[in-house]
Amino acid sequence: MFSKQNMHVGMRGAGRDPIRAARHQHDQSVFHRLLALHDDIQRDLEMLPDGIRSRTRSHNPEVVALLHDHVPAMKQRLHENFGLRFWDPAFAELFAQHDKVHMEVSLLPDGVMIEERSDDPNVVTLIKAHGQVINLFVAHGEKQAQQESPLPAEYLRVL
Repeated sequence: MFSKQNMHVGMRGAGRDPIRAARHQHDQSVFHRLLALHDDIQRDLEMLPDGIRSRTRSHNPEVVALLHDHVPAMKQRLHENFGLRFWDPAFAELFAQHDKVHMEVSLLPDGVMIEERSDDPNVVTLIKAHGQVINLFVAHGEKQAQQESPLPAEYLRVL
């Protein structure tokens, strides 16, 4: 479960590096602000044979700016394997498989479009589950973010 103690587990990737620690704190604050404004966010998720395509939009300029900050930052974190939500099985697995995830981000005037794909069918299953978890974050905000994200039954764990 989510707790203040677990929030600090995400700092594992930051270690003692003050720049990474500051990045983590910034990313966390942006994420929590997006959760607070979840009612102002619209998201559609398209399942692709090798992953997902999502469009996350808002008419609220603050949300658009937050999305333009958050999504490229998460792509960079995935690329660097600078994990977060280590207590959450789906996120831990996604970072464990980071080298098999191909992500493209397009900034839109009213939000972002993301394509996440993989050549590994097991990772495709994980990507699709992650996309559905993000939909739940948009629908339920902080309440959902406090919950673990289950792995699909057909996914073969690496951790």
